[in-house]
Amino acid sequence: MSNSYLGYRPRSSDIQDGTERHVWGELTYEDAGAIIKVKGTDTEDQEAAVLNISGVGFKLKKDSDSEVFLLASSSDTMLKQAVLTIPKDKQRRWPEGEGGIQHPTDADFSLHFSDKLAHLTKNKFAVGEKGEFEIKGSQGVFRVSKLIVDGELVVNKQIKTPNIVKGSESPPGFEGNKQEAKKSGGGGGGGSQPTQTELFPESDQQIIERLLTENQRLKAENAQLRGLL
Repeated sequence: MSNSYLGYRPRSSDIQDGTERHVWGELTYEDAGAIIKVKGTDTEDQEAAVLNISGVGFKLKKDSDSEVFLLASSSDTMLKQAVLTIPKDKQRRWPEGEGGIQHPTDADFSLHFSDKLAHLTKNKFAVGEKGEFEIKGSQGVFRVSKLIVDGELVVNKQIKTPNIVKGSESPPGFEGNKQEAKKSGGGGGGGSQPTQTELFPESDQQIIERLLTENQRLKAENAQLRGLL
């Protein structure tokens, strides 16, 4: 049914500012992407495709107390996309200049980045398809066929091993992920983006002073012209 046939209240709610505020209903996965059913705020319940931003996702329990925002251009749900948010009372309080990724319902469980370290804040995590490295409470496990330590290995208690073989082996080289190289300045928009100071070099006060000076100059020129006539 066309949006024009809706009553004023639901129609204005549908398209006001291009954004709708709803409450989490239920999220399901389709063959491609995800669909979320939302409970309306003074509107009927509806469904929309989930907008996946930067590959980050989560799924809350059905009817969770969390906001969902629909980006809308009309009341047609096929034209709407959902932006998901985690519950406000579960959001981690990030210190200034720091950030990271948190568990959607546990503010104390996060990958917290600061200038001094990247900190996984709980002692339960694993790395690798088969849990090749796992921390579980006070225990750590390496499920690998060979572990090379390039330096000293300090053991404060006993060592359990079926045999010991003398020898040495250097670890292979390592190349981590890096940023893409900066583009050099030049045409085609490849240079760096202008700063706010470059975009707006003058303050309001400077603009006023410049206009007043220009106005005084024009008045002086007009007076000279009148004197010549």
